[in-house]
Amino acid sequence: MKKRIFVLFVVVLTFLTGCNNDYWLGEIPYKEDQEHEPSVYYTYRFTGESLHFYFQTGKVYYNDNYRSLIISNFKVKENVSDDSSYNLILYFNDDVLYDSGSGNMNLSKSGFENIVITDNGYVYTNDSGEIIGEADSFIKTTKETFKDSIKMVINYCEKDKCKEETFKINYLD
Repeated sequence: MKKRIFVLFVVVLTFLTGCNNDYWLGEIPYKEDQEHEPSVYYTYRFTGESLHFYFQTGKVYYNDNYRSLIISNFKVKENVSDDSSYNLILYFNDDVLYDSGSGNMNLSKSGFENIVITDNGYVYTNDSGEIIGEADSFIKTTKETFKDSIKMVINYCEKDKCKEETFKINYLD
C-alpha cells in the first residue's frame, strides 16, 4: 500500500512539474540566456513575478565604465486567457526605459513571451561632473541604487477587462 501511494505521489509530482512552464511550487527557476549575455561578470542576477506573469532571466552588469541589462524568458501563468493582449513597461526612477507597445495592447501571448529587454553602453562623467553615456537606464542608476530604481509593470486585457500588475523582483545574489 505504501508503495502505491509513493508511486502515485511521484506520478502527480511529475505531472505538475512537466505541465507548469518551469514554475514549480512557487519558485521561479533562474534560466541563463547566453545568446544575449555580454559578459560572464554580472553584478546582480534576478527573476520577477506578478500574480499572472513571471520572467526567469534578469542580469545587470557594472564593469568599469561598461553597463548592461538583460531581462528575458517571460512566461504567462496558466490562469490568463490565450487571447489576451499585453503591454510590458520597464521604469528606472519612474522614467520609462522600455514600453513593448508604446501604450497599445498589441502583443499576443507568444509576442510577450519572446520579449528580450536589453540596454547597454558606456557611461562617463563630463568635465562638470555630470554622468553622460549611451545607456539610458544607467544614467539614472548606479550599482548601489539599481535595486531601488527598477520597476516593471504589465498591463493586460482579457476581452474588455484590462488590469495592471507590478512585478516583484527577486535578487539571487
